[in-house]
Formats: sequence, structure tokens, C-alpha cells
Amino acid sequence: MTITFDQIPGSLRLPGYRNEFALGTPPFSQSMQVLIVGPVAAGATVTTGVSQRPRDDIEAAYGAGSLLGTMLNYAKLTRPFLDYRVLPLPESATKATDVYTVGTVPPVGTWPFWVLGNARRRQITVVAGDTVTTVAAKIAAAINSRVTLAGDSKSLVDMVSATSALGVVTVTARNGGTMLNATKWISFRSRGEVSPLGSHITNVFTAGSGAPDLAAALAGVGTGYYAWVISAYRDATSLAAIDAWLETQWGPFAMRYGWAVGAVVGSQGTLAALGDAMNDRKRVLAGLRNSSEPEPIIAACFGAELAHVFDFGRSITEVQIFARGLTGRTMTHLTGPWDEDDVFSDEQRNLLYFDGISPQVPAEGAVQMERVITTFQRRSSTGLEDISYLDINGPCIDAWVVQYQRHYVWNAHQNDSLVGDQEDFADGQTRPKDARKTFVSAYTEVNRRGRIVQDIPSYEQALKVELSGDPVRLNVEQKIFRANPLYILATKSIVGELAPGAQT
Repeated sequence: MTITFDQIPGSLRLPGYRNEFALGTPPFSQSMQVLIVGPVAAGATVTTGVSQRPRDDIEAAYGAGSLLGTMLNYAKLTRPFLDYRVLPLPESATKATDVYTVGTVPPVGTWPFWVLGNARRRQITVVAGDTVTTVAAKIAAAINSRVTLAGDSKSLVDMVSATSALGVVTVTARNGGTMLNATKWISFRSRGEVSPLGSHITNVFTAGSGAPDLAAALAGVGTGYYAWVISAYRDATSLAAIDAWLETQWGPFAMRYGWAVGAVVGSQGTLAALGDAMNDRKRVLAGLRNSSEPEPIIAACFGAELAHVFDFGRSITEVQIFARGLTGRTMTHLTGPWDEDDVFSDEQRNLLYFDGISPQVPAEGAVQMERVITTFQRRSSTGLEDISYLDINGPCIDAWVVQYQRHYVWNAHQNDSLVGDQEDFADGQTRPKDARKTFVSAYTEVNRRGRIVQDIPSYEQALKVELSGDPVRLNVEQKIFRANPLYILATKSIVGELAPGAQT
């Protein structure tokens, strides 16, 4: 083997001991960012339309009660040490409103109600002599008060603001658009606790409308590795813009594989229609029949938990979690529906898994993952059902393996010369069979240390490495045999027979 030097010349004749330092093959590492896309509110000071590191002074940066700031806060409470980025968008569109009319004065006492979540409790005290006007004013003041979530050090205003006049409370979203339309903002009952205020108050909701130009906004995103994109928007135009942007990231010249995370609340039929219209390995939609938290907050918590599990910065000895099931992973800052039994049945959840929706399971005041799938359902060429990208584990394993191989193989062979298999081995040159051995070695490492792929013999048998018509190009075809999460354990128990020793 010939040793080559970068700094010590071969023409050196001066006696003495010389040394130069050179880097060896670096250990595998992969950075990953989580991008949160949402609108700022009035008073925001950040530059919009440009991806950036998040600010901790949420209200000063993104505006008090902004959807973006609230999503960021929930995501960081769920998984605080991820590498977050935000894409602030300017306020736009029409704001939703919810008008509450106090018809009669409630009984004297201190009574609770809840705003945008079971954990966001408010209360008012009704005293003798109160009128519908004073009660309405108290409700508006309580809605405008700050709230602190469990485990949070910050006290923040809510995503809605309230005014009152003559017994009427007008609650207005701080951001325009459709993002808060799918969930009930204010409830007078929470997981079995009932407030007497509800029987004295009626409401009329007016939905918000409109959405920003996400395609233009995403054009301002830098070249970081945004493996997870959590969006406040799930209208058809916004979803298409995110999918188109991610498709370019998946291309062979970018190789920045990522997924868009969203949430949807509604009936089984509503969710099925939305999911069935999609067919994308790059999108994950969490579904709930009902929820006290709005869809963007569900998406923030759900996306943060997924980004923690499928963190592309994990080393080879940590990546085995990619192949494990997700059942029972709890998103503690989601509290689920107002009524604990307002959930999908087993049959409904099973149907949703055929429509590209990942139903979430409320349990004991929190929300848990069950099985997380992509919206990919069928081959576009045939229209036939295809489970190649069903579970999110699959494409995440594929992406991690390819990134690892890129590091392992390219570091071994870059700057070599390329020759045919008929040549003898020589340092500094690569034959197809040399590259083949490196690919097998990389796969073996991922199998034995990472435990996210299996069947090395089948991989070797399927692997093709050959010279191209282009004299400087080597072509490779491989099959990745993933390790798969265990989700279904089917048992047949035969009863009623006598044990052989008991028979006469």
C-alpha cells in the first residue's frame, strides 16, 4: 500500500522527523431541524417569510396569543431539546368569532369554564346583584386573563380575545383563517365536571376563512435539513404547497428527506374523506373525533413527539427505536375531548387506518399515539392498494439507512479512480466489487449495531453494482429489508380438551 502525504513533499531531503495531521473517516452524524409554520399576531417583532431560530420571548417576538407562538410553546413543552426553526407568516384572512349571550343570571357562587383546552381553566364569581351585563364582563375578563400550563414557566395570553357589552361576550381569534374552526373554543363542562354557567348562556360561532400563500413562504426557507414540518394550515392549497416543497427535498440532489405533520378533528367520515384524497409518503395526519385543543396545537405536540422518536441525529447505536411500535406514547400536554368518552370506536379507528389517518387515543386526561401511518395508500401507476409506506417507521428507516450509506460509502471511495473488476486491487482505486463490499459492510453495520434492517444474505443477493456508460459513474441497485414494528399479536387459544395425562 502506498502512503500519500498532503503536506510532506516527496522531494524532501532535509534530515529530521516530520509529522502532518489528517482527518480520518468521521463518525456518522446527521443534523435535523423541526420547522413550525404559522402566523404571527398583532405586535410581532420578527421578520416574516424567513425561516429562523425560535425566540424564547414568545409574546414579544410573535405577538401576544399568536398561533405560531402557542404552537412553538406546546412543541417545546412536549420535547424541549429538539432543534426547532420557525417560519413566521404575516397575519391574513378573516378571523373566526364566537358570540356568547348571557340569557339569565347564573346562581351565586364561583363557577369554572374552560378555554381551548381542558387544562386552560377559568372561573368567575357571581354575586348577589349581578346582571347579565356584569356576568358577561366577568367572563370576558377571565378569557383575557393569562394562563400557565403545567410544567411551563411562562404565563401567556390565549389564542382568542374577548369583549363584552349588554350581556354579550364576543370572542375573536387573534389570527385569521380556518385553523381554529374545527374545535369548540369554550366549554362549560370538562371531563365530567359541569359548570352551571352553561345553562344560562348560548353561543353562535362564525368560522374564519382564508390562508396565506404557503408556496411563496416556503420559497424563503433555507437549506437546512427540515425532517419534520409542523403546519398550522391544512386547507387543500396549503397542503399541496407543503407537499410540493417536500418533494423537491426528497430529490436525488437534495436528499433531505422530511415529513409534513398535521392534525384533523371530526367524524370518522370527515377524516376518511380527507385522508383518502391524499396519497403521500411524506404526510402524516393525526386524527381525533373531538378535542378541546385546536388542530394546530395537536399537530405541534404530535409532530414534536414524532421528531423525538425519529430523530435523524441519532447514532447507529440509538436508531433501533425507529423500528419499534409507537403504541402508548403519551403527549401529556394534550388533554383530549371535553367529554372523555367522545372518542372513535375500535371499528372506526380500524377504518381510518385504511384512509391514511393516524387516529389518536385519549386516555386519562392525555392523548396517546396508537399506530402512526402516512397518507400513502396506493400505487399511482395502478391505483391498487400498497402498504410499502404504510407505517411511518418504514420511510424513516429507509431515509436513515440511505443517509448512513451516503456517509459510509462515499467517505470510503471519494477521490478514488474507477476501474473495472478485471484489474488487481490497488490503493486509491475502486472497482465495482470493492464498492459492493463497502455497501455490504455498511448494511451489516446497520443490521448488527442499528438493528433496523434484517436479512444480510438477501441484501447481498439482491445488490447490483456495475459500471455505467459514463466512465466516471458507478451505478448501484439495492433492496432494504426493514425491521418492522410489532403492532398486532393474534392468539388462538384452544380450550375444552383434556390434557393428555388426564385422559383414560
